[in-house]
Amino acid sequence: MASVRKEKVRSLPEYLELIEQAQARVSQSIWYRGCGSGAYTLLPSLYRHGILRTPDELSDLERRLMTRFRQRSMPYHSRPLSDDWDTLFFMQHYGVPTRLLDWTENPLIALHFALMGAQRIAAPSGRYAFAKEAAIWVFDPVAWNRHALSHVSFDGDVLSPGDEAIKGYGPTPKFAGMHNQPVALYGAHNSARIVAQQGVFTIFGRGIKPIEQVFVDDDFPAQCLMKIIIPKSLISPMRRSLLNHGITESVVFPDLEGLAREIKRVFGFEV
Repeated sequence: MASVRKEKVRSLPEYLELIEQAQARVSQSIWYRGCGSGAYTLLPSLYRHGILRTPDELSDLERRLMTRFRQRSMPYHSRPLSDDWDTLFFMQHYGVPTRLLDWTENPLIALHFALMGAQRIAAPSGRYAFAKEAAIWVFDPVAWNRHALSHVSFDGDVLSPGDEAIKGYGPTPKFAGMHNQPVALYGAHNSARIVAQQGVFTIFGRGIKPIEQVFVDDDFPAQCLMKIIIPKSLISPMRRSLLNHGITESVVFPDLEGLAREIKRVFGFEV
């Protein structure tokens, strides 16, 4: 039973070298997810509910969330939500809990989320330090999908909402008929943010374990998942290096909110 490979990096060049090595082992794009804490698990927001835990409870919750979102969101968008998939991606964009988990095809975007999302604490010097190590998950979506869907002899790559193989993950009244393991898919690029962030997704089925636990329990190929750790003492210098290379808030969030975040930081108001 393989464990998730873990690597520590101490600088931006070390991080980029590790990414180059990972990318050289495969012919297609690999994906990344940056986390401000290395303790965060790879579990979508719907499955983090504080009380509802079983697949039946979560399927009912998903249906009620989608119904409420459709009912209440109509005055706030200019186009109809065409189907369940369109609704799911739109909900994810605005932070409503779903079975989707965000990734990016850009390793620098993932690094930005990890470093800028790290929790700060007051330091004796009057400046600030970081409470926990940050992490970037590295994910091979093609190798993952072929293993997750091996029971249907799947030999494709990343899925799209119209694909036959994704039908086992579409919203249904009950999760009982869904496939168990999460799979990787492309979503609708329905906002400037998702385009700028090169956003991609995994979607969960009836299984409620985080991806890193699925990887171990279901004997996925070793190259499917890796965790890059940034020690908390090195978050501050790596943040400066990344920002100096132009991966700033207004690049990652190409709207007024992103510009405001950047201006606040530049003028000494940490966000």
